[in-house]
Amino acid sequence: MPRPPDRARTHLRYFGPLAALVALTLATVALAEPDDEEEMLDLAPVEAFAAPRMAMPAEMGATPGGAQDITFARDRIAAGEVPHPETFTPEGLFSEHDLPLPAARCRQTLCVTGAATAADLIAQPDVRMIAQLGFASGLDPATWRRAPLNLVTVIDKSGSMGGHPLETVKASLHRLAEQLGPGDRLAIVLYGDRSHVHLGSTPVEDKAALHAAIDAIQSAGSTAMEEGLKVGFGLARQTARRFEGTTRVMLFTDERPNVGNTHAAGFMGLARAASADGIGLTTIGVGTHFGARLATAISSVRGGNLFFFPDAGEMQDVFRDELDTMVTELAYDLELTVRPGKGWTIAGLYGLPGDLVEHTPDGGLQLTIETIFLSRKKGAIFVAFAPAGDLPPPHGAPGEARLRYTEVGGAQRTDAVGFDLVDDVPLGLARGVMLVDEATALEKATGLHLQQNDQEGAYRIVRALRQRFEVADVPGLDGELKLIADLDRTLTRLSGHQGEGQARVARDPVTGMPR
Repeated sequence: MPRPPDRARTHLRYFGPLAALVALTLATVALAEPDDEEEMLDLAPVEAFAAPRMAMPAEMGATPGGAQDITFARDRIAAGEVPHPETFTPEGLFSEHDLPLPAARCRQTLCVTGAATAADLIAQPDVRMIAQLGFASGLDPATWRRAPLNLVTVIDKSGSMGGHPLETVKASLHRLAEQLGPGDRLAIVLYGDRSHVHLGSTPVEDKAALHAAIDAIQSAGSTAMEEGLKVGFGLARQTARRFEGTTRVMLFTDERPNVGNTHAAGFMGLARAASADGIGLTTIGVGTHFGARLATAISSVRGGNLFFFPDAGEMQDVFRDELDTMVTELAYDLELTVRPGKGWTIAGLYGLPGDLVEHTPDGGLQLTIETIFLSRKKGAIFVAFAPAGDLPPPHGAPGEARLRYTEVGGAQRTDAVGFDLVDDVPLGLARGVMLVDEATALEKATGLHLQQNDQEGAYRIVRALRQRFEVADVPGLDGELKLIADLDRTLTRLSGHQGEGQARVARDPVTGMPR
């Protein structure tokens, strides 16, 4: 969305909407040894976090709207490409991980906690401290059930969706038809060169009608997305009047919506008008990436979130595991203010779109998030702090955060959180520091490669990041090591380092750690 004219511009680095969601159990995963020979570059020493394998209480988490994954970046890197820097949205990266902080049992709809630790970021050498603002919910995962769902799916059936993309959507709709429960309803709107209601709002108990309608979807026509959304939101409004529960539109498309078109007929204009009527929008990207700009816009509209799926299996898995939470809103209009402590400056904020952030006169930051969703992973925002001026890093907490928000139902809440230094780095913070390092380093490296034609610089950053992840004793990051290793191999080839003699990382045969 356009920045308001009175909003102060900033040189700070902001990386994407709040991320991460909530886990009921934690798995300890050993990092796999790389399968190729590795060159040890003469770079500055890198430190690795060692996090305790702590058992966390079984409680729900929370996340804001916006991008909920970086699946597109993973898909392109696995294919041997170097994706655009915008694909590494930290909010999406964080949302793929559980980031728990130890705290007293949460007994509210939304709870926040804070902690801080020393940090060393490859792409931001001035940073000396990372603080985490963690989110959880007091809803009991053993007893919580979502409200009945009136789901209106809006399906792009244009020519570009023919074949794999549309088959992915149809397979996922079949999964939805089986997964939705008593009291839920499902409707299907199709659009190509024209838009129409393919299946009116139907009780999910009528499985035969649902599956037959899904099987009958065929690809044809051009793309009239805004017309499709008009029909979809119109049907949602009509059916919501006599439905007790949640009404939501779910858009499936391989196109990049025009987020700049905010007038009444435009994509964001339609989403904003529907949100005022209590109808949220989930955008599902199939076969393409929608970009950080759309993630920012979706985050600024109440009830909006964004997912990307390259195949039916992954889409079905997410619907199976997260459908109930991805359509459940917890709180609105969350106002967050972060202030640095004496001797510190804020060097970056990660997990929220930069367009949502403003400066305060005292050197702090403030922003408003329109919607917080329930999740099965604990989400977080991370703040980077650097020493003010040329002074050495001061002792003590680097800052604090204050929040104000409205719960679903209308209750007003306020909270204050200090970023106290911790001796034993908790799992969520240790994991989060590594993810912040990854997001900032990959954003910088891909920018050097694609925008500045600096292949050597990109190679060295990603190689250093790979070395850091190989020695990190933080569980749950083996998928990140694979992504980084895949990109490292691509940049090794593109920068001309392929075939050089490489020294293998020596590892202890028992612990697997470098020695």
